Amino acid sequence: MAATFDLRKVLKQISNVHLQHFFAKRGELLDVPWDGLKEHKIAPIVEAIQALPPAKRRQVQILFKSFTRLSDNAGLKVLLEELKARYPKKVGHWDALKRRLDKVVWTYLHARDAFEEAVVFARADSLTSTRYWQRWPAVPCENFAVTEENIAALKAALFAYYKEKELRGEHCEIHHYTRRNGAEYLFAYLPDWPDNFMVFNDDGELQSLDVPTAFTILFVYTAATGMLEMIAAGGKPAQKELRRLFCQGMLGISDVADAEPERPAYLLDHLLDPGFRFTWEPVDRIEEVHVSRLLVVPTVEGHDLDGLGLHLRLGLPWAQALENLDALLASRDLSRSQVGVEEVRIRVQLMGDGERRGRVLTINVTPRSCDLKSQDDDDLRVLGEKCLRAWGIDHG
Repeated sequence: MAATFDLRKVLKQISNVHLQHFFAKRGELLDVPWDGLKEHKIAPIVEAIQALPPAKRRQVQILFKSFTRLSDNAGLKVLLEELKARYPKKVGHWDALKRRLDKVVWTYLHARDAFEEAVVFARADSLTSTRYWQRWPAVPCENFAVTEENIAALKAALFAYYKEKELRGEHCEIHHYTRRNGAEYLFAYLPDWPDNFMVFNDDGELQSLDVPTAFTILFVYTAATGMLEMIAAGGKPAQKELRRLFCQGMLGISDVADAEPERPAYLLDHLLDPGFRFTWEPVDRIEEVHVSRLLVVPTVEGHDLDGLGLHLRLGLPWAQALENLDALLASRDLSRSQVGVEEVRIRVQLMGDGERRGRVLTINVTPRSCDLKSQDDDDLRVLGEKCLRAWGIDHG
């Protein structure tokens, strides 16, 4: 589920000097009294943005949404990766900036090509935490190169596959990017099923719009290791066939042997078992453990639901949380056995010293990722890793 975008909150996290520079380069908001404007006093900025023509206002909103997507740890890591490769002399200035969004906006202003590449790779990195991501080791190819010929071969194969299987796929576009670590990223775009949306036009009138949307398949191939990664909907049968088509079109392997993808790094589906409980040892001095967010996705065909998310109140027992989930699933003609856990946020409350409340460890886990690695406190990180093993989430 997409996070709520709050433009006012975003503007308050960017220094005025960078906001002024951003809008000056666009030739907008020139009448805002920037010199006398205090930090975080963004009312004149918001008012001026609202007064922009609809098309320009949408451009600004899209850009600021892109800025927020790059402001987390993963996004900043990709930004720095591109900046070091393209503009090593600018890294010192970037590093001196304290605010996360200042780093992002500064890169957009002073290293646009690094920013644009980072947007692509950060999007790809975010997709690897989804259930659609799979990885197969050891698909070697000597003298691998991305050429117009093998791109054309892959396009034709994807076109034929989706045209035959799902009666769609009249077009196929493939965008290729090379990452600094040598990985080759190929985004394949094909027509999705047509849909109808209710939208507001530039005159503020509500109208029906038929939109030929696209869906995306991402192939990531690292020739040095032979590692092939893929993000594609459709389950194992579709991914198996798409892997075969990639190996034939891009690697020149005519006879592609079947292979099972690697196991997910973290196991979460067993959290929905009736007998599961969060347990711990007294020596860990844990006071309580709760789940504050749960996201599940259907694992059976016939459902066009992307996922169901629950934000759970603090202190709600896990058994009660599962009962709430059952009720929500029943309203969508689903049961607990027909969904898998896509994301869970676990809150571990530690005991205090009698005067102060103990520290809190929050762990966000998906089948492909866990944010414990970014935990600055070594003691909390070690405790979190121990808990994940005890709960059967990290299977080692």
